[in-house]
Amino acid sequence: MMQRLLTTPVRRILGYRWLDHVSTNVRELVKVGMATDTRQYHLSHFKMSDTADKEGVDDQGLAEYYEKRKALYQTMTNKADNSEAVLDWYDKEADIYEAQFEKAGFEYHSAFVETTLTLAKDKQAKILDVAAGSGKAGMELRRVGYTNLDGLDGSSAMLALAKEKKIYNEYICCTVGSEKLRDVSDASYDFVFCAGGVSRGHLSLETVPTMLRAVKPNGYLYFNHSSWSAQFPEYSFEKLDHMIEVLREKGLCSSADKKEGYFNRPGEPTTLYIIRRGDGEF
Repeated sequence: MMQRLLTTPVRRILGYRWLDHVSTNVRELVKVGMATDTRQYHLSHFKMSDTADKEGVDDQGLAEYYEKRKALYQTMTNKADNSEAVLDWYDKEADIYEAQFEKAGFEYHSAFVETTLTLAKDKQAKILDVAAGSGKAGMELRRVGYTNLDGLDGSSAMLALAKEKKIYNEYICCTVGSEKLRDVSDASYDFVFCAGGVSRGHLSLETVPTMLRAVKPNGYLYFNHSSWSAQFPEYSFEKLDHMIEVLREKGLCSSADKKEGYFNRPGEPTTLYIIRRGDGEF
């Protein structure tokens, strides 16, 4: 069992205080949805919203985005982690993803900004955004005063969009696997986060130690993990919890916390993990 060792302010950020910033609809879902089987709830919502994806949508751009996204979800379901087909999709569809991001209901960047504000009191802290995409989370961090930001993503097209906005100091284009991150030194960041990237077809659970490797001792790694991904055995919550316990036993993790909520889109049950780096060496 993962110990709950983080401070009260962190718990407040990850709980109902964050939900004050999202829609009434989401707060109602929390009241009724969390008492049910969140995985099954998520699967039914996922099928409704991302394969049929809102039939009758009046916005032509959004309807086109939903149609294109069907191919991505089929690839996520059928292809292995870090699939070249997934990267190809983002390289090809970067512009429409960027244009329709807010309309499609993605909200994970808000939760990660709140978490960063709680954990990183020093606005000059060195932060790595893994699976940074077009820089949605990074832009929000810039707006609240963080300037020492680097972005890493496997899609050159998505990173190009982030670069146009001048969000990050360094733009690192590489995929993430079980090996040491290319062009990233061990223990070089105060904070590393991955907003929405740990997902079937994207980053495997084996990337968690890889990301933690880039964190300085006593720094933090935080990421979200959806119930949709967790339906696959290689992405199960049990496997992830066991992996974190192994990191703790090796002295690589000094504490860990997790919180269930809606840290991606309304109606998508997601777990937010926060891991504090221990003094052990990789």
